[in-house]
Amino acid sequence: MFFIQLILLIALFMGVIALFRGHLYFLKVPIPNRKVAAIITIISLIFIGILPSSEEPSSSQGKTKSEEVVKDQDDEKKSEQDQQESDEEVSEENPKTEEAMNHPTNGDTSSSKQKPETSELKQNKSNKTNATVTRVIDGDTLEVTMNGKTEDVRLLLIDTPETVHPSEPVQPFGPEASQFVKEKLHGEKVRVKIGKEERDQYGRLLAYVFIDGETIQEKLLRKGLARTAYLYNDLTMLDEFHEAQKPARTSGIGVWSIPGYAHVDHDHGYHYKEEPETQPEPEPEPDPEPKQDSNTGLKYNPNGPDRDCGDFSTHQQAQAFFEATGGPASDPHRLDGEGDGLVCESL
Repeated sequence: MFFIQLILLIALFMGVIALFRGHLYFLKVPIPNRKVAAIITIISLIFIGILPSSEEPSSSQGKTKSEEVVKDQDDEKKSEQDQQESDEEVSEENPKTEEAMNHPTNGDTSSSKQKPETSELKQNKSNKTNATVTRVIDGDTLEVTMNGKTEDVRLLLIDTPETVHPSEPVQPFGPEASQFVKEKLHGEKVRVKIGKEERDQYGRLLAYVFIDGETIQEKLLRKGLARTAYLYNDLTMLDEFHEAQKPARTSGIGVWSIPGYAHVDHDHGYHYKEEPETQPEPEPEPDPEPKQDSNTGLKYNPNGPDRDCGDFSTHQQAQAFFEATGGPASDPHRLDGEGDGLVCESL
């Protein structure tokens, strides 16, 4: 291609010179007059314009470059997606950022449109695990291995009855709550999401613990084995916990089956005092009717059990008993209802 272009350029150069000189002999090639020179010049220009430039890429080369451009665009999109996922991961670890994402301002219409996607992402995140439960201490306290360390975790926003308190007896439904958590979590991989306040006064992590896309707190509340309580400064899931607790509370199951035992959102534990079992007292046997003393006329011992008019057959018996007990100055058996010194006058 280059060789043809070179010949055409030479012919064009010769035609232009012949136009000015009127004729030309170059390398034994005669151009006798300007008419021939003009024809050669025009033909050379036409072919030079038709032939593709040596620098112009072929169709296959153009296709390759186009594919490279598309590949570069795909790489850029993938990089942007990776960056977006990284930003979302960071926002999840930062509660303030997460709160801002979940509550966009009124003017931010784009954020509101993306809210369902954010909610779905949050659900997927809750399924990712970052800890393993190694021991269940009681219904609301766990031991986990996390980031290469062993940590005690206090479940946020709930309280279960005591089972291992050094100064408290085992409380009703405490063993059931501990057993339930053991069955659900012991040896399982879970997601521990630490609250705004990282630790309590005992150094335990304060966290929500997710298993199968739901917190163990919600599972306990739904079974009536816990109540909402100990509201630290992280109240992120309090509304969800109230909803989970409502069926057990309204149905009176678990801790809600004992009147006055559990209270919503209080930090004073469970109100329960174990009372010793007592046998029902046998009903007292009626005193045998004593024989009437012929000298005193008394039917009953004045110092005996309480008597009323129904215990006497006649007014005279009741009046004698009344006077023997100190009447009318004293009436321990309250026989003189009218206070006139006469008792059981209707007999």
